[in-house]
Amino acid sequence: MRKKRFYLIGIGGVAMASLAGLLKAKGYEVAGSDQEMYEPMKSMLERLKIKIFTPYSKFHMKHWRSDVVVVGNAIGRGNPELEYIMSIGHLYRSMSDILLDEFIDLPAGRKKPVVITGTHGKTTITALVSWILECAKLDPTVFVGGVANNFNSSFKLGKGKYIILEGDEYDTAFFDKSPKFWHYRPFIGVINNIELDHVDIYKDIEAYKYAFARFINLIPKNGLLVANKHDKNVMELVSKFHPPSLKLRRTSVKLFGAKRADYITNNILAATAVARFIGVSHETIKKAIASFRGVQRRSEIIGVKHGITVIDDYAHHPTAVRETLMALRSKFHASRLFLMFEPGSASSKRRIFEKQYVEAFRRADIVYLYKPYKADSLKADEVFHVKHITKELNRLGTQAKSFDDLEKLLFHVKHDVKPNDVIIIMSCRGFDGLRERILEEL
Repeated sequence: MRKKRFYLIGIGGVAMASLAGLLKAKGYEVAGSDQEMYEPMKSMLERLKIKIFTPYSKFHMKHWRSDVVVVGNAIGRGNPELEYIMSIGHLYRSMSDILLDEFIDLPAGRKKPVVITGTHGKTTITALVSWILECAKLDPTVFVGGVANNFNSSFKLGKGKYIILEGDEYDTAFFDKSPKFWHYRPFIGVINNIELDHVDIYKDIEAYKYAFARFINLIPKNGLLVANKHDKNVMELVSKFHPPSLKLRRTSVKLFGAKRADYITNNILAATAVARFIGVSHETIKKAIASFRGVQRRSEIIGVKHGITVIDDYAHHPTAVRETLMALRSKFHASRLFLMFEPGSASSKRRIFEKQYVEAFRRADIVYLYKPYKADSLKADEVFHVKHITKELNRLGTQAKSFDDLEKLLFHVKHDVKPNDVIIIMSCRGFDGLRERILEEL
C-alpha cells in the first residue's frame, strides 16, 4: 500500500521540523522546503533522512509529488511554492490541523493533550513534563519547541494516552489568523506567564491576554488549568473565569509559583503540578527532575576554548534576555559576560521594547548588537535602532558595539575577549552562522 506523502513549506522552523519528525515516525513519507536552514533543526532533519529543498521553488513541488502540503505560519502570499499549489487546487493544511488530525483525534481514541503556554518558559516546561511522564512509563507523544536533550529530539511518538504540546500563541497560518494553541483542545492547560509579545499581530496587551482567555475556555470541566499565581495578567484571567463566588467551577485550577523564585524553580513547580494531577508519584517526579538535561539553545554551553566559555541561547524578548543574563551572572560570578545579540523575532526587531532592552543588556559587561534580521519590510522609524541603543549603553557605562557584518564582529571579538570570559550568543535566528564559527575563530 502506498504511503501518504506530506510536503512541508517552511520545514526549517522548530515546530514544522518537529511535525515532520512525528509524521515520519508514524510511517509517512515526508519532505519539505525552506529559504535557509538553521541548527539544531538542520541536523535533526538530516539525521531523520527527511529531504530538504532550498530555496523555495515550484519545481520542488513538481518533483516531489505530495498528497498533503502543510503550510508553515511564516509562509505568506507571494511564496512561489504556495502560489503554485493554490493555482493547481492542491490540498493544503496548517501545522495545527495536522497535529490535531494525526496525533490528537485518533481512530483508536482521542489522546489527552497537555498544552503548555506562556510568553516565557514554555519550551523548558514542555520538555520537563514530557520527561517526567516518560520516567513514569506513560510513553507520551511529545511536541517541543526545541531539542530536548533527554530525548535528543524535539518530538516523540508515544503509545500512551497523553500528548504533551508546546502551545504557541502566534497565529496558525496565512489562512487562519487564530493562535495555534486554540486548535489543540487542551485537557490540561498551563499558563506560565503573560507579557506582551508578537507585536506584529497583537496590537496591545489586552489583545494578547484575550488569546489566553480563549485558551482557558477550551479546558473541559474534568481537566485542569495550571496557573502562575505571581503573574498579575495570568491571575486576572483566572479570576474572571473562576471568581471566588463561583462554587461550582467549570475547571479545576492549580496555582503554582514561589514569590522570589527564579525561572527554573517556577518551571519545576508548573511541571510538578501537571504530573501530580496525572497521578505520577513524588518519588518519580524527583528522579525525573534530577535527571532532566534541559533543552538545546537554552543557556547551552557549546564549547570552551582558551578558557573562554561559549553559550548559545534562544532568548529574544527583553524579559527573557534579562532573566537569562541574571542567571548566568549568578553561575559565572567571577567572569565577564560578553553578550552578542541578534534582533530576530517580529517583536525584537521593532523599536517597541528598546527601553526594556537597554535595561536588560546592562546585565552584561560587554554587548555586541547585530543588525535586525530581515527588517527591510518595516518602516525605518519602526526598526530596532541598533546604533542608538549602542550609544545609550555606552553612556550608561556598559561597553557596547554595533555591527552589520559578521566578519567585522568576529574581528573585534578576537581583540575584546579575554580568558575566563563567557560569551553568550542570543538569537532566535541563525545569526549569519556565528554559532558555527565562533569557536574556530577564538
